[in-house]
Amino acid sequence: MYGLDPANPNRGEFGAFVTASVRKDIFKNVTYISKLDLYSNYLKNPANIDVFWTNQFKMKVNKFLQVSYSLDMLYDDDVKNPVAPTHALGLQVLSTLGVGFAFKL
Repeated sequence: MYGLDPANPNRGEFGAFVTASVRKDIFKNVTYISKLDLYSNYLKNPANIDVFWTNQFKMKVNKFLQVSYSLDMLYDDDVKNPVAPTHALGLQVLSTLGVGFAFKL
């Protein structure tokens, strides 16, 4: 499961991890939030950098309605492709749209 030996479900790694974050009000009612995580495993292929980048737009439409859109992108060369197990899965993308109703008592 997930590239680990079932007899040993733990795997230690040694490397460098860097995070960068941005939060910016684009308009009065629209906020952009971005976070980029980079990781390099020094013990196995240090040149292959794992990337996790999340982007979110939060919009307050009116007093009761809020909308958010998220786009997450992940690249990790250790995640194997189930169709071609000798190759990495490649870029994975998750897109999410959320609509919320809010009110104050």
